[in-house]
Amino acid sequence: MNTTVSKAKADRLYWLGRYVERVFISLNAVKKYIDYDIDGSEDAYKVYCQRVCIPDSYNGAKDFAVKYLYDKTNPYSVYSMLVRAFDNGIELRDDITSESLSYIHLALDVMEKCSLTNAGISLLQPVCDYMLSFWGSIDETVVEILKMNILRLGRRLESLDLNVRLLANWDKINEILKGGVLTNARMLTSVTDVLKTERLRTLIEHRSGKNNGSDTAEILDCINTLFNA
Repeated sequence: MNTTVSKAKADRLYWLGRYVERVFISLNAVKKYIDYDIDGSEDAYKVYCQRVCIPDSYNGAKDFAVKYLYDKTNPYSVYSMLVRAFDNGIELRDDITSESLSYIHLALDVMEKCSLTNAGISLLQPVCDYMLSFWGSIDETVVEILKMNILRLGRRLESLDLNVRLLANWDKINEILKGGVLTNARMLTSVTDVLKTERLRTLIEHRSGKNNGSDTAEILDCINTLFNA
């Protein structure tokens, strides 16, 4: 482990990156499943739960559309994801600056206000916008390369994880892998498993076109054990 960043701080940086990206991708991905439910496909949300590996503890599509977004007691809700991002950000405020943290706080304010009326997912677009603004601020304010790379690795591994789970086509998955994950992992050999990185590359790089879910379990295992601070 590089002595300039403690193990605990590296872990927080990594999970901050993952949770911010999880909020952004989850909100964008779940829209179509909620739309399917509105159009009469009452079990569409069950497919989403299965793909992202969360318990189906909902009493139908309408219950899912509210609780998956706003339930503070549900560890899998978008609200809970955002709180975890904020909690990590608070601990890292001297590293990421208060400006960057403020975008997560603004997103939480939107979630709080929308939860009062169980607002539809379309009204949560500002949350996605704030997540993007967070990354823009990080690019401008975090000057320590090691910290930046750990944040980016968390972000890109989360993107890879969710796109694999949601059966994005292999061309998109390869773009995420080669456009960020491999680069960051190779710059962070002190906190990543080199063998897992290479295995991930081997499992994905030869694939293209439609994703039928083959080798998903091994790919996800590589993704989620690659960082080892």
